[in-house]
Amino acid sequence: MTIGRHLPSVLLGLAALVAPVRAQTLPLLETAPTKPDPAIRYVFYLHGQIIEREGRRPTHPRFGVYEYDDILRELAGSGAQIISEQRPPNTDVAAAARGISEQVRSLLDAGVPATRIAVVGFSKGGRIAIATSSILREPITYVFLAACNRGVFDDETHRVSGRVLSVYEESDDIGVSCEPLLERSPEVVESREVRISTGERHGAFYRPREEWLDETIRWIRQPVE
Repeated sequence: MTIGRHLPSVLLGLAALVAPVRAQTLPLLETAPTKPDPAIRYVFYLHGQIIEREGRRPTHPRFGVYEYDDILRELAGSGAQIISEQRPPNTDVAAAARGISEQVRSLLDAGVPATRIAVVGFSKGGRIAIATSSILREPITYVFLAACNRGVFDDETHRVSGRVLSVYEESDDIGVSCEPLLERSPEVVESREVRISTGERHGAFYRPREEWLDETIRWIRQPVE
């Protein structure tokens, strides 16, 4: 009788032991820390252009609400330190790329391994990520979300490096396959491209959809050390 009476609590205790432990969520930063912890993963998320023009939670007439903060929360749930600045209107891509490059370099100089640094960019943020990769030429990780278009392909200075994941939506006519960029970039050490199919065009990346988010988190967690 005694054992039977306490069995539910025993089972609850066992369940707690085997339950997955959710990664600790670190506070959002706008810029790279001056004293980084080399044991932490650092992920820069570079948002799309509409946030420059219309604020932190804008609504596009075709693509819907851009849930910027929801995306940041989901990325933070991976256990990485998320760094994301809300850019001012009319931010210059080249200047922004130089700024991100300097922050990445500061992490590397402070002893953070290249394998623990990732730059994730969507749309205009993806073009900034592409320009950053072309400047840095370090084996860090990149995720280009609906980032490639004719303007990227026509700019011969764009020759990316490092580990690159490209994700694009098949119904999107703004961000397309990055294959031409990857083919002319000999300093890419590893690459993967994923085509998703949600029917939401560019808006597929306005929300933390598992179709692109799972691929992104899986990529930035690699390689396993």
